[in-house]
Amino acid sequence: MQEEVFGPILPIVVIANMDEAIDFINARPRPLAVYAFSCDSKVLERTSSGGFCGNDTLMHVTLTSLPFGGVGRSRMPNQPPSIIR
Repeated sequence: MQEEVFGPILPIVVIANMDEAIDFINARPRPLAVYAFSCDSKVLERTSSGGFCGNDTLMHVTLTSLPFGGVGRSRMPNQPPSIIR
């Protein structure tokens, strides 16, 4: 995985534990979204992304009122960060 994935491709990376998963995310540019399946809130607290879904994958699509955008260089120009208030 050297480039962004745009298309019907699901990369699977085997991770031994939650800390290794967080290190994997943080070692790369900030992602547009993180979809975490866990009861551990460490992922949300210790990573930064354009959007976050805990134990869900469709929230960004089904709720049109939610913003969806990147963080830092990934953010589209003139687009506010994805913050749910």
